[in-house]
Amino acid sequence: MKRILLLTLSLATLYSLHAQIGGNSVFTFLNTPNSARAAALGGYLISSPAQDISLALDNPAQITQALDGQLSFQHQFLQAGIQTGYAGIGKYFSSKKLMTHASIKYVLYGTFDQTDEFGNLTGTFKGSELALNLGTSYQLYDKLRLGGNFKFIQSSLEVYNSSGLALDLGAFYQDTTSGVSAAMVFKQAGVQLAAFDETRESLPFDIQLGVSKKLAHLPFRFFLTMHHLNRWNLLYDDPNTEEDFFLGGFQPLKKEATQTDNFFRHFIFGGEMTLGQKETVKIRLAYNHQLKQELSLLNIRSFAGFSFGIGINVKKFQFDYSNSVLHFGGSSHHLGISTNLRYFTGSGIL
Repeated sequence: MKRILLLTLSLATLYSLHAQIGGNSVFTFLNTPNSARAAALGGYLISSPAQDISLALDNPAQITQALDGQLSFQHQFLQAGIQTGYAGIGKYFSSKKLMTHASIKYVLYGTFDQTDEFGNLTGTFKGSELALNLGTSYQLYDKLRLGGNFKFIQSSLEVYNSSGLALDLGAFYQDTTSGVSAAMVFKQAGVQLAAFDETRESLPFDIQLGVSKKLAHLPFRFFLTMHHLNRWNLLYDDPNTEEDFFLGGFQPLKKEATQTDNFFRHFIFGGEMTLGQKETVKIRLAYNHQLKQELSLLNIRSFAGFSFGIGINVKKFQFDYSNSVLHFGGSSHHLGISTNLRYFTGSGIL
């Protein structure tokens, strides 16, 4: 175990030297929320006792045999008609004591106008990306699970195509007595197989830590997630932080970022309240400081960086909805529905 830990930390150090964010890596659609529940809790959900097979893309070690046979569909509506989605299913192999899942994640960019160099309309084209995923988790100790995801990625933008391979490695610790869960994930470690042009780009590698705590006398679980731990500096020279009002000779205003600001850009704070004896209703709220700082406008109050959602269990189905305030100009809506095929087939086809 010591050798494995040393190797893992060494790989993390190497990746941290070359980590890139904000448009400098390929296949960044992998960073979009995989489920409505994750979106409602800030975008990443790695330290939750999994109630949805889609959480396997956040941390493959979260899923247990309780999700055997679960089927989940998730769909997100973004601005400008862009849509992303997920479909996945879980299967437990008792002989190997392995919980597995298979899924597809996609993004549809819609239809674009194609023009020549003079702006004349010559036709239309479309853009899309997808990731095919296979993953598994294994109960190593009573309170510790390990898991991994293997992804094949394909991107098509007009006549340009690219493909790649990615690997996720995760660990999940759960103490049911204290209500504490903790997790660590190495996400999107991989390579671009075929580039859009002659230059290959890096994948959006990310190291994440998370902890959650269920309160003893209140049906509430608090989440704290830290992301991009492989890259300390998340600040950048943002021209949008300079504004000139053009009236009365005012000088441009500039909002200076600080190291304290940079520190909290790595954090997401969230909470989930359950209602009903059978936890029929779940209310979720979160704050993502990085999104708040990058998507806010100077001198204009907004709820950028905040997200909220609700989950409802109705008989054999689980419905989830989230709303993420991405910018002053609009929000993102995420819908999810999950069920278990065993409700309808028993041991059946699974």
